Amino acid sequence: MSREDRWQNLVNESFALSEALRQQGEGPALEEALSFLTGILEVFPDSIDPVDDFEGYAVRRMALALHEVLLRRIA
Repeated sequence: MSREDRWQNLVNESFALSEALRQQGEGPALEEALSFLTGILEVFPDSIDPVDDFEGYAVRRMALALHEVLLRRIA
């Protein structure tokens, strides 16, 4: 996936997550958020080198942290 495509993916999925919260309420939206972050981690893989792509690396680290928080909240 190109760099431009992954940013588009991030924007599209962010809108979808916001819509899920409005339509489903907090409980189901937490599951949607976890799924969203899992998808983000696929689009921004662990092979990202912070020297070559600091922005992508920052997104990945943020997604990892939020993913961990949600896993603890849902469990």
